[in-house]
Amino acid sequence: MKCKALIRNGLLVNSIGAALYSCCVFGESFNSSLLVGSAGSMDWNNQAMVMTPGEYEFDVYVNDEWKGKFPFKVTNGKEGTLQIQASQISMLDIRDISSTATGGAEYIDIDTLLHGGKSSLKPGEMRVNLEVPQAWVNKSDRNWVAPEKWDQGINGLYTNYNLNYYSFHAKQADYSNTDNIYLSLNSGLNLFGWHLIDNSTYMRYSNTGKGYWRNSTRYLERPFASLGAVLRIGDAYTSSEYFDSIRFRGVTLNKSRQMLPDREQVYMPVISGVANTASIVNVYQDGHVIYQITVPPGPFAIRDLMPTGSRSDLTVEVKNSGGGGNVETFVVPFSSIPDMLRPGTSDWRFNAGEVNVLNSGDDTRFMQFSYTRGMNNYWTLYSGLTASSDYQSWLAGSAVSIPWVGSVSGSMEQARYQLPGDEKRSGEKYTISWSKYLPSRTNITLASYYYRTQDYASFSDYIATKDNIEYYGYNGITRYSKQAFSATVSQPLGENYGRLSLTAYWRDYWNNRKSTKQYNLSYSNKFNSVNYTLSLRRSEYNQSYYDYDYDSYKGNQSSYLRSQRKSENSVYLSLTIPMSIFDSPGSISTRTSFQQGKYASTDLSVNGTKQDVDYSLVLTNDNDAKTRSADLYGSWDTSWSRLSAGLTEASDYRQMSMGASGSLLAWSGGVLASGSTGRSFVIVDAPGMKNATINGDSSVRTNASGKALVTNAVAYRQNNFSIDADEKQDSDVDLLGNIMHMAPYEGSITYLKYQTDTRRLFTLEARRENGEPLPFGTAVLDGNGENLGYVSQGSQLYVKAEQMPQRLKINVGTRHKRETCVIEAPKEGVINVCR
Repeated sequence: MKCKALIRNGLLVNSIGAALYSCCVFGESFNSSLLVGSAGSMDWNNQAMVMTPGEYEFDVYVNDEWKGKFPFKVTNGKEGTLQIQASQISMLDIRDISSTATGGAEYIDIDTLLHGGKSSLKPGEMRVNLEVPQAWVNKSDRNWVAPEKWDQGINGLYTNYNLNYYSFHAKQADYSNTDNIYLSLNSGLNLFGWHLIDNSTYMRYSNTGKGYWRNSTRYLERPFASLGAVLRIGDAYTSSEYFDSIRFRGVTLNKSRQMLPDREQVYMPVISGVANTASIVNVYQDGHVIYQITVPPGPFAIRDLMPTGSRSDLTVEVKNSGGGGNVETFVVPFSSIPDMLRPGTSDWRFNAGEVNVLNSGDDTRFMQFSYTRGMNNYWTLYSGLTASSDYQSWLAGSAVSIPWVGSVSGSMEQARYQLPGDEKRSGEKYTISWSKYLPSRTNITLASYYYRTQDYASFSDYIATKDNIEYYGYNGITRYSKQAFSATVSQPLGENYGRLSLTAYWRDYWNNRKSTKQYNLSYSNKFNSVNYTLSLRRSEYNQSYYDYDYDSYKGNQSSYLRSQRKSENSVYLSLTIPMSIFDSPGSISTRTSFQQGKYASTDLSVNGTKQDVDYSLVLTNDNDAKTRSADLYGSWDTSWSRLSAGLTEASDYRQMSMGASGSLLAWSGGVLASGSTGRSFVIVDAPGMKNATINGDSSVRTNASGKALVTNAVAYRQNNFSIDADEKQDSDVDLLGNIMHMAPYEGSITYLKYQTDTRRLFTLEARRENGEPLPFGTAVLDGNGENLGYVSQGSQLYVKAEQMPQRLKINVGTRHKRETCVIEAPKEGVINVCR
C-alpha cells in the first residue's frame, strides 16, 4: 500500500505510526516540516486516504492564514463531505455567511460558506485548507482585540494632579508682590465598570486671601461594547463634529471610534478588483510599494489600507504569482478631508439635557444629534439636528473625493429661534472646504470658507445672546460674525532646498463692526545638523465703535461711528543647533524678531536631558519693553511624581515657581503613585521584585513590594508588559514568566499579577561521610520529599526555601541501587556532611 511505503521512507516512523489508525485514518496531527527528504512535500491528501466518518478537530487555514482548531464532522461518501460546527463559523472571518446558518442545524457543509472557493483536507496533518475569494475575507488588525477579550478592570479611585506655586516679587513701585497657588485635579471612581469622572481646579491668590474651587465637568460614564459607544450622565460638554460645544447637564451617547479597528478610524479607499489566477497585488504611492498581498482567483478587496502621510493617487498592480501572464495596472484616485469616512463606516453622537453654562442661569432644555456615513470610496454624507423650545437648527452636508480636483466638503445649516422680547428670526450658514495634493507636490492641507447670513445664530450664540438680554438688558454682539476664510499651503523646493509654506486667515463681521486678517509666509531648511526658519507675518485689525458726545448747554447727545485700524509687519528668524551636553542630547536655539522694520527681541535658549532630568536656560532681551530676563527651569521624573522648579530674574521683577504633577491610585491592595498622568491605568504586581523597570522605562519602577503603576495603556488594543529586574539589587526573587498581555476599556483600572518565587536562596557546601562530593545534578529534597534545589559543581547545593530546612535529603544511589543520604540541621558557611 502507498501508506506503508511512505512509512518505510520516513525517519519519524514511530511518530507517524502512532498517528495512523487502520493504516490511513489519523487521530493526531504532526508537522510535515519535520519530515526529511521528499516526504515533507508529498501530497498527503490523496484519494487513497479516506477519513472514517465521524467527528474530528482540524486546524483550519483560510487563504493560508491559520484561524484555529475547529470541530468538524466527516460524512459518508467516496470523497467525503466536510461539515463545520455552525456555532464556530463566525470565527473563520469570512464575510456574509451568517445567513447560511439557518434551520438550527448543528453542522454545515463547509463548501456552502466559500463564495465559490474550494476546500481541501490533509488527513495526515489534520488540516483543512479553505480557498476563498479575498473580497469575502475579513482581515484582522494586528493590534486590535475582539470586544469579548476587553478587560473591564477592577474597582478603584484615582486622581491626576498638577500643582503649581508661583511667587512674584516686584522691583518697581507699579507692581505688587503676589503668591499664587494653582491645583488641577482630574479624578475618577471606578465601580463595576462604571466611571465617575470629576475635573476641578483650585486657585488661591495672595492679594485676595481667598481660594476658589471650580468644577468644569462631573459625570458618570460607561463604555458599552455591544453598542460600540460610551454613555455619559451628568455635567459635560456636547460633542459634535458640526455644532459648537456647550456645557450642559444631561445624557451623552457617542459612538466610540477608539473601539473600532485602526482601518475603520481613518479614511482610505477600498481597492477592489478581480484576479484571474492566484496573484500578487501591489499598491504603489509616490513610486513606493505601500501594500502587498497574495490573493486566490476571484474578486478581491483591500479594506485595511492605512495612510502613509502622502495624498497622491494609488497605483494598483495585479500580476500572476507564478511570474507568467499579463500584468494588470489601474489607478485609484485618492484625496482626503477630515469629514470623510471609509466606505461602510459611520459615526454618530447624541446629547440631551439642559444648558448648564458656568456663570449663567440659563437652563434651556435641548436635544442634539449628528450622523455621518461613508457611502463609497468617494462620497460621505453627514447631517445634524439641534432642537429646543425656542431654537431649532438642522444641518446637511457631504464630502466628496473628485479625481484630479481633490476632496471637497460642503454643508448648509439653517437656524430658527426667538429671543426674549424679539420676533422669530431665521438664518443660514454655508461652509465649503477643499483639500488637494498636486503633482508638483504642492499640499493644500485645507482651504475653508464659511458665510453666515445676518440673522444666523448657532446654539451657543443663542444662549449667550439670551443671557445678555435677560441679565444685562442688551443684545450683545454674539451673532454678527459674517464670513471667514483660512488656508494652508506647503511646497517642498526639492532636495536640500527646504520647504515653503503659507497660511492665511481672515474674518469679518456684519455692519463692519470688526475684521481681522493674518498672513504668514515661512521658509524652513536644514544645513548639516542646523535647522533654521525664516517667517514673514502681517496682521491687520479693524474695529468700529460709536463715540458719544453730550452738549450740556443744549441737552443734546450726538453719536459718531468711528473706526480704528491697525496693521503690523513682523519678521522672525530662528535657529536650532543639536549638540551633546554632559554626554546627553541637548540643543541651543535662538529666535530674533523685528516689528515694523525695527529690532524687537531676541531669545537664546539651552535645552537638554540627563537621564530623568530635563533642564533649560532662556535669556531674553525685549527691546520694546526695555527689559532683560533670565529663566532657569528644571524637572525631575521620578517613579512617584514629576517635580519641577523655575526661577526668573528680570529687570523689573523676580519670580520663583515650584510644581508637582502625576497620579495617585487607590484600590483594595493599597495605594500607588506615578510621575505621569493618564486615562487607562494598569497595576503591575510582581511580589518581591523591587525597583524593577516596566517595559524598559526607567521612570516606571516597582516599589518595595513589587508593585508599579502604568498610566498610558492603550484602550481596546493589545498592551504587552515585560519586567526587567534591577541588576544592582541582590535579590533571591525569580520571575516565573515575563510577558503578559491585556486590552483595557478606556478609563479602566486593570490588575496584572505576575507569578514570582520569593523564597530565599541558600548556598551550601556538602560532602559525603567519606569526603566524596555529592552527585552533580541530583535533586535536593526536604523532609517531606518536596524538591527545593539541586547539587551544582563542586558538590555545592542551591536550595530555595522560606527558611533553612531542618533536614535535606539527596539521592546518592545508582541505576541499580536506591540510596539516599541526609543532612541534619544544614548551615551556610560550613561543610555539611550527608550521612
